[in-house]
Amino acid sequence: MDILVIGAGPTGLTAANALAYKGMNCRIVERKNAPSELSRAVGIMPATIEALGELGAADPLLAEAMPLKKMHILRDERTLVYLDSSGNEFRKRVPLGLPQNRTEGILRDVLSGKGVEVEYGLSVTGISTTQDSALVSFSNNTSDSFDWVIAADGIQSATREQLKIPYPGIDLPSKWSIADVDLAGDFDPEEITLDLYGPDNQFSLILPIEKHRARIASSTEDALSAIKLPLDITNVRRTAAFKISIRQAESYRKGRILLAGDAAHCHSPVGGKGMNLGMADAIAAAMAITNGSVDEYSRLRHAAGKAVVKKTELARHLISSANPMAKSLLWLSFKAISSIPAVHRAFMKQWTAI
Repeated sequence: MDILVIGAGPTGLTAANALAYKGMNCRIVERKNAPSELSRAVGIMPATIEALGELGAADPLLAEAMPLKKMHILRDERTLVYLDSSGNEFRKRVPLGLPQNRTEGILRDVLSGKGVEVEYGLSVTGISTTQDSALVSFSNNTSDSFDWVIAADGIQSATREQLKIPYPGIDLPSKWSIADVDLAGDFDPEEITLDLYGPDNQFSLILPIEKHRARIASSTEDALSAIKLPLDITNVRRTAAFKISIRQAESYRKGRILLAGDAAHCHSPVGGKGMNLGMADAIAAAMAITNGSVDEYSRLRHAAGKAVVKKTELARHLISSANPMAKSLLWLSFKAISSIPAVHRAFMKQWTAI
């Protein structure tokens, strides 16, 4: 069986690793000429680490990533909630902070150890499918037939567009922003800090991704200017502003081609689910191909994606809403999480699942 993976981001690399682990004949192509050096997504959930364990990628990720054991939530720089999982049942089931380029690097190294190399600088220029195979044309003027294709080529997926799979949804009008910075001074590399402020419930998030490096995210157009808390920033590696799209493909499959990751869905970064959902798609797609359950792939993963988008949107509305009732509900939720053990457990299970 010959399988092609399109795209060498976390989703594509996870799919290729899962296929290689099952002994499948797999190629993975990436239109970019070299691996990305951008940090992009930075949160890895425990469920993702567990899923990567069999593929040989969990240990190197655990060795390098920051275990985010603490969460500090403030309102106008005053503490609402402080959670510390260092000494409780969740100490080994906390999210990890790691730049996406390092996540990709580790997955790429594990894949290389299985004898599969990413073919960089090679894009798909044409793709079609029948009931039995997919015919793919490449930018080097070659073409090949594959039993299956996993398209993990991102939000602007050329595969999805060529197959004319609808990608309905909305684009939010406001811009959010990020900054990746190096830090010195009193910085806890295991603590996520969320500061809500102002009448419009704007927020800033500080998420460690290395011992002296953090991702700052903001619901404003300038993450650095939005920071109200004291930070000793020694270097700014990157800043970017972006708009949020909330979309989901109507189907994750057409013929012999499966969509996974951002090619199939996109949503706000609140909660850090996006990359993890894509990697779960990847493993599900690879397993469906190898065990003959592809007919169920689109239905099951579409349902999983829909559920994550719904929860993410609820969280985004609660965090960013200026409505007094929403603010009160958010405050009560935080207090319940911090003071009622059962609510704390439910929150951690929901947050760290995919």
